[in-house]
Amino acid sequence: MKKIFLFLSIMIMFCTFSTINAQAKPSEKFIVNAITQDFIETHNIKVDGFKYIPMREFSPHKDNLTSEQKSLQNIVKNIAEEQIMGDWAPIIYIDKENKKGYALEKRLSGMNKLHLLSYDETSKQWNMTEDIDKMGTDLADLGLLKRAN
Repeated sequence: MKKIFLFLSIMIMFCTFSTINAQAKPSEKFIVNAITQDFIETHNIKVDGFKYIPMREFSPHKDNLTSEQKSLQNIVKNIAEEQIMGDWAPIIYIDKENKKGYALEKRLSGMNKLHLLSYDETSKQWNMTEDIDKMGTDLADLGLLKRAN
């Protein structure tokens, strides 16, 4: 039950913008691209060669998750436990070939929190290895929230 509640909380945070600005509802692709571009600029990362992993691929409702998917689910859960309402669910990119990945966490404050991930071949799990915070672009300037009048 706790996992379902946590997943629903994450999805609510991800969709917060729709209740604030229902007339201009950005698509998932727009959101992912806007946040990713902001991280590319603030953290000077490259996502070429990385695969975007939608959270629905490791949803708690999904049966038969692999240990790799469960580890990504745990990473998202750990990030969500530290978030406040209005922070965006992390965007996950992985490069399994090079055994590294990113969890891009966009905070309501505009802060870009980059979580570096590494893949452990023995346990077949992803682990967070480092967190780096840098101020990014305001959510309204990214087109993800409407400014209050």
